[in-house]
Amino acid sequence: MKKNIFIVLFLILIGFGLRFLYSDTALWYDEACSWATATDKAGIMHNLLNVDLQHTPLYFVLLKIWMKIFGQGEIALRSLSLIFGILTIPLAYITGKKIIKNGVLPALICTVSPVLVLFSAEVRMYSLVVFLVLLSVNYLADFEQKENKKSLLKLIGVNILIPYTFVGGILYNISSAICYLIYLYKNNKEKFSKYLRFEIIEWIFLIPYFVLISYYAKMRSVFVISHEGVLRFSHIVDVIRNFFGATIDSNIYWVTGGNYNINFWFSMLVIIPCIYFIAGFIKSLKSEDKFIKVLSLIILFNFILTIVFSALKVNIFTVRYILYLLPPAIIIALSGMSERFNPKHLKAFLIIFVLSCGVFSFKNSYIMKQNKTLALKSTALECDELGLTSEDMIILPFGADAPYYFRNLTRPRVFNSDFHKTARNPYGEYYDDADRSQMAGSDKYKLIFDKINEDKVFSQKYFDYFIQNVTNTIQKGRYVVIAMYDSDNNAIVDIQVLRKQIQDVNPDNILDALFKKYMCDTIAMLNMNFKFLKSYKKDNFTYYIFQKM
Repeated sequence: MKKNIFIVLFLILIGFGLRFLYSDTALWYDEACSWATATDKAGIMHNLLNVDLQHTPLYFVLLKIWMKIFGQGEIALRSLSLIFGILTIPLAYITGKKIIKNGVLPALICTVSPVLVLFSAEVRMYSLVVFLVLLSVNYLADFEQKENKKSLLKLIGVNILIPYTFVGGILYNISSAICYLIYLYKNNKEKFSKYLRFEIIEWIFLIPYFVLISYYAKMRSVFVISHEGVLRFSHIVDVIRNFFGATIDSNIYWVTGGNYNINFWFSMLVIIPCIYFIAGFIKSLKSEDKFIKVLSLIILFNFILTIVFSALKVNIFTVRYILYLLPPAIIIALSGMSERFNPKHLKAFLIIFVLSCGVFSFKNSYIMKQNKTLALKSTALECDELGLTSEDMIILPFGADAPYYFRNLTRPRVFNSDFHKTARNPYGEYYDDADRSQMAGSDKYKLIFDKINEDKVFSQKYFDYFIQNVTNTIQKGRYVVIAMYDSDNNAIVDIQVLRKQIQDVNPDNILDALFKKYMCDTIAMLNMNFKFLKSYKKDNFTYYIFQKM
């Protein structure tokens, strides 16, 4: 027992070291959005109900409290997630010991898993929901073994927190309730009745959650773009590859389309580990241990539900949205692997796998530092190089709603209009009141096409908003800089070129058409009172500099 305690402490130390490598890193867009939500002067719920129509509030409440104590630096912001990422290691040991009589192996893999290491240092809710779901599995194992109300109360309490932390966490609650109730109904009617009563209490406490997501569904139904992708089989492959590979994809935050370079190292570090873990998981689905079998079914059912909702265009099927299943999946897969492979075989595989994971996480931390700096922070660094001050303004079509690196009062002000949220919301400052009814229906395609072909800006409302917040706030001789992120720069086209490009507006080109019109209007309004000086590309951004005449 003492030996295992020292092993777990050693794993915590290793886990902290790997995760801390990612802590002193610039924020990327989604992380800056977490900061913006937690610091919104109108309140967290105002932000979630009006700007970021997709998240539940618990993580942001914790982050707000955390910032009041520890400040708003990158390390301070990341340390909240870091704590839950580290706590997942001993929790994996405790849970693994209860379920498969081996806690060291699950804890070891959770220590070095590249995807868990990365997201343990993200200023997002993923690390917290991973911890909560594993804690739920732990208390479910307690209830299975002890059948006491204390374990059941803890289980239901944690389950209530999961959807309020991560909106998609409700799929775990649904999967867990259905699979475990069926299991109990078949095997223990008395236990079934006890669990069912507490489940009813859980869902009563989740009524506000359903009210919130119903509001989201109503608001998002009238968005110009309600979904940003179509489910493909390659997306499912992406998740499995990043779950069980000893490396993670370079585009871990989104789907890659499965364009993998299949070579020797990819086969050794990704394909073979995935085969081992999948083989172990399948073996557990057939386990004679009924509880391990039902846990396997919970994970599988949750996985399938996520695929179904993605097919229905409710969510994107990508690894971070389903990461909470990984620690319990590791435990279940290890159970199956221990039955399928002899001990020496399994030991050799795990040694190679764990070392490969650790080496990759160490190297990847430096890549992430560079990539995240280029993703958002580089615009602020460039403004410093240009000598811009609070008398100047920067226009960020992507990232204006999360101006973390412009919060310093000496840096340029950010024009409060992020295209990717502003132009998709008919109730924002981009559309005239008369346009709203058309934007809520299929007439929006004709409306946008007509707006592109009119010799005026998209709406009077946006024109007034721009003049009031940009033109009238910049003194003569001062500057406005447009910073276009990466391929977004393709949206800078002449209006006549745009009209030739857009012969009609349809679901496939609506976002592109809107963005190009948005940028045409923005530059046209600047040209009324500003002189264009120059443009140039640096790192991931293209900059356009205007001076007030």
